[in-house]
Amino acid sequence: MLGSVPYQRDAAMKCAVTDRLRREVGVLFCITCILLCQVPGTVARGAPAPGFSFQVTPTRLVIPAGAATATQKFVVTNGGRLPFMVNVQKADFTAMEDGALNFKPDAPYAASGWARITPTHFLIKPGTSQNVTFHISRPDRAEPGDHQLALIFKVPAGRNAANIRINRGIATPVFMAVPGSADRTVEVTPLRAPGFATHGPIYLSTRVHDSGTVHRDFRGKGKMHVEVGGGRVSFPDFTVMRDSTREVTARWNPPLMCVCHATLSVPGSNAKASPAAVQIIIFPVHLAAALFGVLMILLLLGWFVRRRFRAKVLAAASALSADQAANDDGRSD
Repeated sequence: MLGSVPYQRDAAMKCAVTDRLRREVGVLFCITCILLCQVPGTVARGAPAPGFSFQVTPTRLVIPAGAATATQKFVVTNGGRLPFMVNVQKADFTAMEDGALNFKPDAPYAASGWARITPTHFLIKPGTSQNVTFHISRPDRAEPGDHQLALIFKVPAGRNAANIRINRGIATPVFMAVPGSADRTVEVTPLRAPGFATHGPIYLSTRVHDSGTVHRDFRGKGKMHVEVGGGRVSFPDFTVMRDSTREVTARWNPPLMCVCHATLSVPGSNAKASPAAVQIIIFPVHLAAALFGVLMILLLLGWFVRRRFRAKVLAAASALSADQAANDDGRSD
């Protein structure tokens, strides 16, 4: 009986520990279940919708060459939390060198008079879309080549207490080619880049002028690019309109040091571009100056240590000579 007491005591302690572990595991299991139940709700809610979100698709329209008429639906979407009014207008325009549209009633190659749109004014509620029908019909005896217009989807500024009210809008360019002798010639100026730089990025620029009768797209696989440093640097997607000029720039991250040659490549035919390569020297002067400064400090430190060591040696030699002289004098006496 006495020998069984410790055994019973150990069994009771093991049972108590087991019950405690079971309770802790049960609590952790309940917490995990609660968290897992909350995760789907959190993911489903996501970030709140912005107060104002305005989108138009497609963002540009190119009517197939030879088509006398065309009809296209544009979709206006309100992705915000508030409703707003939309006014749709037609406008003729020219293109600036940076690609911005300059709306002008007397723009050349205008086509706004050929088109009609419906509806031109509507209210769009949050989370909904509105179709806008665009129809264009080419007049007889129109001049061959590209003609263009822009559809402007404008949201008038609402009433508020501020003194400044800003209208918000999206302009969608539309290009229509009248059949005839199509000339796709573009003239590209020589590549511009710094001849020397200490580090990147390096900006490579050129100007493209469309001297033909139709616009040129440099997008996707037809991008302009520069062969430099054993690699290829592409220009951003852009369009150059008939009888207009675009300034385009590419960004290149060069190696630490190199003497590189940059060559401009223009895809497609009918491109007048200079094949001459531009030499670019990359040398990190600031790093070289820092390295030179470190070397000079090390040299000066070595010279100072050596000088002090030499002075100590000379002093020790002088002291030794004086001691020897004193000993010699003592012996002679």
